[in-house]
Amino acid sequence: MEMAAMGGALVIMLVAVIVGLLIAGLILKFSVRLVAGFSPGYGRALLTVLAAAVLGFIVNIVLTMVFGVGGGMMGGGLAGGDPDAAAAAMAGAGMAMMGVMAVSAIVNLFILAACINWIIKRPGGIAIGFGRSLLAALLYLVIFVVIGIIFGVVMGMLGMGAGMMAGM
Repeated sequence: MEMAAMGGALVIMLVAVIVGLLIAGLILKFSVRLVAGFSPGYGRALLTVLAAAVLGFIVNIVLTMVFGVGGGMMGGGLAGGDPDAAAAAMAGAGMAMMGVMAVSAIVNLFILAACINWIIKRPGGIAIGFGRSLLAALLYLVIFVVIGIIFGVVMGMLGMGAGMMAGM
């Protein structure tokens, strides 16, 4: 039964990633239209999002290795059985992870801008320029943050309502 549940979770995650990529392509198309004044093809927008996601994933793994997050920092690797040392190691790992996330967000912004500049072209075949690509990438990420906040609030309200109903 456990394997079936894990398989179902993997299928749900795969569907969520595919739907997320499809929505991300539409949002990128909208962002480029606002910043550059033309609407790129959906296929190019989708290819741009996919390329930026793959490159961002690889860079995130490299940054995680460079910062040394994970590995021996978790559990008793650095702590040696001392609870205070373990708490300090976990706090240090948390701070390192926050640093990786901050650096990764900035690097991913530039990766997305570079992908927009390389893949999305004006109707005449000319690149839109890195400055406008950077603005389009920033607008794209801001839209995603707003959608994420709204989604989180709605899901929190639904979860809170379900919890209250279960308590009655």
